[in-house]
Amino acid sequence: IISDRYTTSNAVHQASKEPPECQAEFLKWLYELEYDRLGLPCPDLVIYLDVPTDFTEKMMRRREEDTNTHADIHEKDLDYLATCRRTGKAAAQYYGWKVIQCVDNGVMRSIEDIHEEIYRHVAACLED
Repeated sequence: IISDRYTTSNAVHQASKEPPECQAEFLKWLYELEYDRLGLPCPDLVIYLDVPTDFTEKMMRRREEDTNTHADIHEKDLDYLATCRRTGKAAAQYYGWKVIQCVDNGVMRSIEDIHEEIYRHVAACLED
């Protein structure tokens, strides 16, 4: 399994700078550029881990405290993070990515539980 989130991450971050009504056109253009024109290998499977922004913020602040580090320019901007989440969900739907909800009934799922769901998607992809 080769994992590289460059193009998919780029899709989310760059499309989030576009008005919502222009995002699908941008997403189409980006994949045509990256995969068709530039010849990057197209993924067989993309898994989008969806975490509500308020959970993300709490985890980042905890990480800052634990590691004595500071949030980068994007991590400090909660509006930007919320926009990226909305755009990520839209990109996942547009491209047909598998979406894994990491929070269930207001509680973060365990690493093991999320891992098992990821594993099921990967195993199904490998069977094809």
